Amino acid sequence: MHSSSLRGTDFKITQNGKAIPHADLFSSFQDTGRLGIVVPGRFEGIGAMTLIMAYVTAFYDRYRERGPEFYAYPDFFTFQREAPCADYCMFDIWPYHKNVHVPGVGQQTSEAIAGRGVNVLLVPDTDPREVEVSPVERESLRRNVQHCFAYSASGTAASSDLVVECQSELLRRYALSVLGSVPADDSVLEERRQWEARLAGETLRQTFRKLDLEDALRRI
Repeated sequence: MHSSSLRGTDFKITQNGKAIPHADLFSSFQDTGRLGIVVPGRFEGIGAMTLIMAYVTAFYDRYRERGPEFYAYPDFFTFQREAPCADYCMFDIWPYHKNVHVPGVGQQTSEAIAGRGVNVLLVPDTDPREVEVSPVERESLRRNVQHCFAYSASGTAASSDLVVECQSELLRRYALSVLGSVPADDSVLEERRQWEARLAGETLRQTFRKLDLEDALRRI
């Protein structure tokens, strides 16, 4: 429960150009909701950090509504192409097994997502392509996935209808913990430098684009 200290008021959210309180945007989110993010490498998920943490906060809000004492983690997952997987535990994606290695595109990824009953799906903001998904997985995803968003590894989607902002100091150590969870070769050190620069400002602003399920599947 690393992030249970965050509150909805820590987020500034704009949807379709209009400000919306965190409590209003997530009013229908339940503590049984499941979020999954497809991560082509290991670190791109940091580009969706503000939205993930806003969902995590909504999860804890459901517990706070029932009382001050609880011990729980959301059933959120990363689906990563490279091994070893980066550890997103500071995003409260914990235990570590919720960082799922899916080496193949398409069918293997759709099986991993469907098998975990994901309701909110985040996918990279890449060019769409034809992806093999079996009818069984496609129907399972149709039943379960309620919201899909495209995100960018840099935090800025090509076009957006959802903007989530948070004070950088509240999230900095979360991002750096992901980068510190794998051996520090040159590429990892470069990623760390880039994120330290992005988090140097007072506010971290990240943008997202809502997709329908079929569009999202073409990016898994």
